[in-house]
Amino acid sequence: MNPLLRHNNAESSALNIPAPQPKDYDWVLISGFIVILTQVGFAFIGAGSVRYKNAQSVVIKVFLGLFLTILIWWLFGYGFSFGDDFQTKFLGGTKLGGAKWEATQYGNDYTNFVFRASGAAIGIAILAGAAAERMTFLGWSVFTLIYSGFIYAGLTHWTLAAGWLSSLGFKDFSGAGVVFFAAGTAGLILTIILKPRKTRFDNGATMEFSRHSPLYIGFGSLLVFAGWLFYNGGVVAQGSKSQYSQGLVAVNTLIAGATGGFVSFVIRYFQYETTNLVALSRGVVSGLVAVSAAADDMKPWTAFVYGFIAALFYSILAKATPSAHIDDPAEVIPVYLGSGFVGIFLSGFFDTKAGAFYGFGFKLLGYQLLGLLIIFAWVVFFTLLILLALKGFGVLRIDDETERVGIDRAQCLGEAVVFANQVDEVPLVQKTELANLPSQLGSGYRSGFK
Repeated sequence: MNPLLRHNNAESSALNIPAPQPKDYDWVLISGFIVILTQVGFAFIGAGSVRYKNAQSVVIKVFLGLFLTILIWWLFGYGFSFGDDFQTKFLGGTKLGGAKWEATQYGNDYTNFVFRASGAAIGIAILAGAAAERMTFLGWSVFTLIYSGFIYAGLTHWTLAAGWLSSLGFKDFSGAGVVFFAAGTAGLILTIILKPRKTRFDNGATMEFSRHSPLYIGFGSLLVFAGWLFYNGGVVAQGSKSQYSQGLVAVNTLIAGATGGFVSFVIRYFQYETTNLVALSRGVVSGLVAVSAAADDMKPWTAFVYGFIAALFYSILAKATPSAHIDDPAEVIPVYLGSGFVGIFLSGFFDTKAGAFYGFGFKLLGYQLLGLLIIFAWVVFFTLLILLALKGFGVLRIDDETERVGIDRAQCLGEAVVFANQVDEVPLVQKTELANLPSQLGSGYRSGFK
């Protein structure tokens, strides 16, 4: 095989006999600690993506989602994901509420819980952006508990815990499908059921919906970029005992993220002849999402391909979603649904052990597409069920007055961002040069997307 296409694993035995791989639980535990810190990054991204009058409420949703996810995973989620399924390969039924957790040479439930619960919280942090500026705290809390404790836990058992979907042939290294594509799918349903923010797509209302802080989005994306090295790296449970795999995953993660950021930045420049921190930041995360499908089983040049195509998909979807009047403040759909699809799809070609590009035919590609369809159907069905139930009880969306004045002012004891001599949002825009910005930008300006 051409050396460009072949892994050079110095740890492999010359006799081609798989050696036992002892797990490095210290590495997995530390990775879990660092992954928790990515919540700060997601909070920055969410807060920067909305109007200043709702910035605090998004951070509350991120942190509330983290705490509720940890609790529901301790009670149910971990058991559903990694408990004994009695050979059904569908859903675990033991280890609920910490019962019969073990720490032996064959596994460590305590360490595994820390790492996997922190990963589950990432999906919820993503969805906080989709629920921004419209969803009640009560509705968000109920949705978080069911999504984390059941919907995501089921997907985890099917795939990351060697359940029926992975046994069928579906491959997903750290969650491009079950974490990010699933979160993007739930985000799509969430934005549709919640409907756009009031006057979001009305003529003349563009400036009212500007992101209040691209800087927050940039800083948050950089924190997520750093934490992702531990998120993908922690999946290599052998840690320092498997230096080749550990290093390969880190290199591929860095290359895909860097490529996604740079390519998105360039695409945005050619689209609108202007630089854009948001595009740069979103592109980084898009590349990270895509490479998570197979970061342990690709050459670095393949990671570049993943990042490039993910950036392309992001740029297309970021333009298409507002055109379709889908109100997605944090661009959950382009970044996570689109890039998650890209990562799983490309694995059907570039997986070195089963991909079509390496001479194994298109069987894996079929499994990958089937897996994406199953994930999509599972998430759509239960997400719709939950949201329609919440809507029926009248606890899904905030009332019109709260939306007008902002959740922070109405429910959070004041806005997190306060300007000197602050006046209401619309009069402020009308009295400044911002009101003339559309005419100044000309053809380079696009409504609702800056």
